[in-house]
Amino acid sequence: MPRDPVREIAEGCVAVRIRLLARLVTARCDAGLRGHGVRVAQVNILVAAGAMGPVTPTDLAARLVMDKSTLSRDVAALLRKGWLKKVGTDDQRSHTLELTPAGRGKLASLLPVWRKAQAELREELGGEHLAGVFGAVDRVWAGA
Repeated sequence: MPRDPVREIAEGCVAVRIRLLARLVTARCDAGLRGHGVRVAQVNILVAAGAMGPVTPTDLAARLVMDKSTLSRDVAALLRKGWLKKVGTDDQRSHTLELTPAGRGKLASLLPVWRKAQAELREELGGEHLAGVFGAVDRVWAGA
């Protein structure tokens, strides 16, 4: 007898489970950042730009596995706030993005709320389970 497709997908779909986890983590982090003028998606961009050094938007989007239009909306907000800066290149059609000292300062100011959110998420999700999540992300980054 064939298996019920609803049950099979509900019980075994990687996308369903990861998306649920992503929404939960994003909601928890954004709640902790409320009042700080930044969302977790923007924090990720600031951190990646800082870690990668001068980086093209294309390379930044690839590293974060983000759609370029979504990235450009968040980058525009971060540029307005002075936390990122655009730097022209020899090729007039392209530019790089760099974390500014103000952006680094913003990240430093967020460390207490970031640490609190990390501790809460580790408690809620079970720190022993997160090793697999971190390993999966490391595999994605290694292939990027």
